[in-house]
Amino acid sequence: MPNTAFLLLSYGSPEQESDVIPFLKNILGENIPPQRLEIAADKYRRFAAQTGNYSPLNTECKTLLNGIRQELLRITSCEIPCYWGNLFWHPLLNDTVKQMKQDGIQKAVCFATSAFDSTSGNKRYSDALETACRNAGVETCFITKLPLPFNEKLFIESQTDVLLEALAWATLDDLSQDYSDKIKIIFTAHSIPLSDERRHIYSEQLRTTCENVIGVLNHSSEQQVWSWELAFQSASGRKELWLAPDINERIRSLAEEQKYKAVVISPLGFFCENIETQYDLDIETRKVCEDNGIKYFRAKAVGTSPKIFRMIAELCAF
Repeated sequence: MPNTAFLLLSYGSPEQESDVIPFLKNILGENIPPQRLEIAADKYRRFAAQTGNYSPLNTECKTLLNGIRQELLRITSCEIPCYWGNLFWHPLLNDTVKQMKQDGIQKAVCFATSAFDSTSGNKRYSDALETACRNAGVETCFITKLPLPFNEKLFIESQTDVLLEALAWATLDDLSQDYSDKIKIIFTAHSIPLSDERRHIYSEQLRTTCENVIGVLNHSSEQQVWSWELAFQSASGRKELWLAPDINERIRSLAEEQKYKAVVISPLGFFCENIETQYDLDIETRKVCEDNGIKYFRAKAVGTSPKIFRMIAELCAF
């Protein structure tokens, strides 16, 4: 398969203090008001103060790309060139695509770390690929973006696997009693503005995936029927309406109902671990749970699962 390659496309994240402001300006624009820029930057700094790093996303992408590379070698018995480009931080997509052309790549397939369709997710990645190819001097984009994996069998299995692990911790937390009927599973995804023309598709795809995961979960749990719902998180704007319910508001409501002792959160809408999972959930939402007497457990994002490596390699069809 000469002159053929694989491209991993992701969002990007800062890795040190000097990255934070330039990274945010890449996302929000050079003309962002200083006050808003500092509010956004402070979140990364608080996260770094508590965890020792500014975001896990780049590390996740490195692990993901290496796993895909190994799976492609296993499937094809060939060393497929593998590249990585980001929308907003190094390695930047434009630079990566230029390098691919310099290396003589004539055809490539791309997987973007966004499993569901929205303007800020899927469409943004597709548009960025077209722009990067034009910037590299290519009239016709030579990179084919792989389909969204929200309904792929291995994606569903991976989501079920990480949820089962989290549920195991929750049910074993108090050995004196079985309170599995006191656990609420909450699937989360990044909220998007109601003005997003794809919001209905986005919500429908998310709910379909949740239902599929619960179907597999109930089948594997000896007919245990788990209570679940879909909520949203990390809304970043305050001047327009966003998809609801917000997960923190929902947890407060659950506390008032006094029916559930614990929540198990599955960040199904996030392909890889990032600041939204490890800060917005593990720090902020955990605090909401603690303040309201509800135990907090969370499933991992699936991006570094071996089944995900296999799924992406198989979708490539080299």
